[in-house]
Amino acid sequence: MSSVSSVSSLPNAAVADDRALPFQRYNRPELLRIGLVLLDTDYTLERDWHRLVGDDMELFCTRMPTHAEVTPEALKALEAGITPAAATLVPGLPLHTLAFGCTSGGLLIGDVAIAERLHAVRPEVAVTHPWLAIRAALEALEARRIAVLTPYVREVDDAFLAAFSAQDIEVAAIGGFRLDHDPDIPAVDPACLGDALATLLEGAGPVDAVVLPCTNLRALDVLDELEQRFGVPCVSSNQALYWHARWIAGRPTCQAGFGRLLSGV
Repeated sequence: MSSVSSVSSLPNAAVADDRALPFQRYNRPELLRIGLVLLDTDYTLERDWHRLVGDDMELFCTRMPTHAEVTPEALKALEAGITPAAATLVPGLPLHTLAFGCTSGGLLIGDVAIAERLHAVRPEVAVTHPWLAIRAALEALEARRIAVLTPYVREVDDAFLAAFSAQDIEVAAIGGFRLDHDPDIPAVDPACLGDALATLLEGAGPVDAVVLPCTNLRALDVLDELEQRFGVPCVSSNQALYWHARWIAGRPTCQAGFGRLLSGV
């Protein structure tokens, strides 16, 4: 005989009460609500944003499947997954902003296509992505000559170089770690970004700002340190995306410790 007795065999065992017990409906506060579509291989963006989110905001995240490749072809192919992923975000709950979380993907897919994919689910919501946010950040910082430190392969860097040039932003230097596998990118120690940037800037001349694209690059924690070392604003994807997502919702932020952009420009 089993040593474990069933509930029904216990003396005076309770049974489920069929009554619907009364309750008071929760009065949900009118907080800023942002939805974020991440790649399944992104280990950094969500953590960074949770460090930035204050009591005035709710963050809702979902993830889309990828092949983990950081190549132009693989990044363009992300477009098809944006709408299905966005459709899983808190159905029935209004959002103020909806963001797609991939910098190089946003660049190669394009503003219009990303907006269409997100608006297919939430036509009334303001939308953004890191490439759009970086451009808005550089405009707010009045930066026209920049250096760009990336984790990407050469083909993706070339796409950034062409895109910045099309925006009349001069790129004094661009280069990086030449990684083509997304999970390898968060393995880059933030402590090495300063020395890598110093190498990249050798002979480049003065710049107005430094850009560190890629939501998987662990740059947020060292932005203040980099700004002190190099004397110019440093813009990361996760910092700029958070700043822009709030700004387009009409809820700008001012936070110290994460670079000049978030401290009020």
